[in-house]
Amino acid sequence: CLRLKRQSFKLSYYNEYKSYLRMGMKVQSCVGKLCKVLLNIVNIFIFILGGGLLGIGVYYHLEGGIYENIFNEFGFLTIPVLCMFFGCLFIIIALFAIIGSLCEVVIMLRIYMGIVSFVLVLEVVLVCVIVGFQGRAEKETIEVVQELMEHYGNKTSDDLNVITTVIDQTQKWLKCCGLDSYEEWTDVTKAKWWAAQINSGSEKKVPRSCCTSDTDGCDVIIENDINTFYTVGCREKLYKWVDENVTYITLSGIVLLVLQCFILICALKIRFELVDDDDYYGYNGNAMDVTSL
Repeated sequence: CLRLKRQSFKLSYYNEYKSYLRMGMKVQSCVGKLCKVLLNIVNIFIFILGGGLLGIGVYYHLEGGIYENIFNEFGFLTIPVLCMFFGCLFIIIALFAIIGSLCEVVIMLRIYMGIVSFVLVLEVVLVCVIVGFQGRAEKETIEVVQELMEHYGNKTSDDLNVITTVIDQTQKWLKCCGLDSYEEWTDVTKAKWWAAQINSGSEKKVPRSCCTSDTDGCDVIIENDINTFYTVGCREKLYKWVDENVTYITLSGIVLLVLQCFILICALKIRFELVDDDDYYGYNGNAMDVTSL
């Protein structure tokens, strides 16, 4: 009788120990563990990206100036505000995935899957809207670029040199000059500060980022001799670049879509394994069972 009691005690202790292990780590399969690792790696990157966007948004929002006026829709929807919004959104999404997978909290995984599914649907709708309103989207983009050109080189409005750097890098990348032509840099209605300050005299210049090679005097506009800098506008070069790389752009979109579906499948695998584990052991949950949420 004493031996049976001891065996019963050992069996009870062993069952409680197994229950404790299951409560601590319920994802036991190799596929489930791999899904947890991949899900955390992807969302750690998303968390870092969100933190970067949030920091940039806060910094430029506090700086104010021209950065608060470019693409200012409805009086409050500015680029810094958008950066802060998407930064916070990325951080929240990543936290739901990381905490939900590491702590095995089913409700957080469900919320995460709901957010990812909503984003997938939103992306499809956004693509349809852009295709349907392509003319208006192009017009809005051109207006933003023209507004940026007005402040090119102006250390007062562009004190952080962001606008100047963006335009310079774009012209170097596309090997272009101006939006439609190099002559816009001499037009005060297009390049307001540059035309009024740099090209106010008899000698006319384009930005050095328009030069085909960085040599002395390459930015000077000389009549009948404009071979030292690019003359084609960036709009035409951008259209040409899109036409030449449409396959790679499409593949990039497909890869992004597949990646989102993949992390959604990983979250589903973890969630189903947690639920199946509870059902298999008849685990009803108590105050310590976080997955019972």
